[in-house]
Amino acid sequence: MDCTNKYIKYINNNFKSLHNKKILLTGGTGSIGESVVTYLSMLNNELILLVRNIDLATKLKDKLTNLYHNKITLIYFDYLDRESINKALDIIKSLQNLDIFINISGIYHQHYELIKGIEKTYFVNFICPVYFINKLFNYFDNLKIVIVSSITATTKLIDINTLFSDKYNFLNTLNNIKNKTKRYAISKHLLMSYFLYLKIYLKKNIIFTHPGVSTTNLFSKKNNAYNKLFYLIVPKLMKLIFMNSAKASLSIMYGSNLDSLDYSYWIGPKGLFHIYGYPN
Repeated sequence: MDCTNKYIKYINNNFKSLHNKKILLTGGTGSIGESVVTYLSMLNNELILLVRNIDLATKLKDKLTNLYHNKITLIYFDYLDRESINKALDIIKSLQNLDIFINISGIYHQHYELIKGIEKTYFVNFICPVYFINKLFNYFDNLKIVIVSSITATTKLIDINTLFSDKYNFLNTLNNIKNKTKRYAISKHLLMSYFLYLKIYLKKNIIFTHPGVSTTNLFSKKNNAYNKLFYLIVPKLMKLIFMNSAKASLSIMYGSNLDSLDYSYWIGPKGLFHIYGYPN
């Protein structure tokens, strides 16, 4: 992580209340997630990382605890593994308190795959987080939830009246979308719509954020969604054009620092088209 002095200064100047909290989060080993975990460790927070790659998470934990001496707990977790979700919930519900949950996990530009009749992108980005977070609310009624969404979630890509006309059309319409970016955008739109409902009508403390556009591991060649030439060119171009994850993650930190936020706002970069810059 490129944790430069200017970002450290920004953290110390702007997140004075984000200290000594107990914070649960997913996606902590991704490029943006690692930056968030590093910043939260700098601020002496106790972290519980829900991670799929325990080996990678252990290396990160060892590095950060040696530097900042905060407590970090690792729990195996995969939104594609229902058993891991329920085992994690069994551990979490025994906690005496929990201040914040940050949902960073997400998949993008994946090859097409149906899981239990639902395309994988919707399953991981929408269905499973809804299940998991509703369970968290059962254990911690006043828990603050930080939803990490995407700027693409605000783009109208589908006729909502058609989408919600009946259950069959809902799944059929979603599953028939072949464009990877469109599936990702709709999955994030559905996620935000659901939790916006909980925020407005059930008065849950939910804050929405997005990192703008940055160089992340979402375009990893491990996804096998495109040919080798794509993975050779596109990630390098993104590094030249867009901000790094250390800067992009500041919007997530900003949202996590807030006590609450009106439902008509979300936190993201303040630059051109809200894709680049420090948080608004």
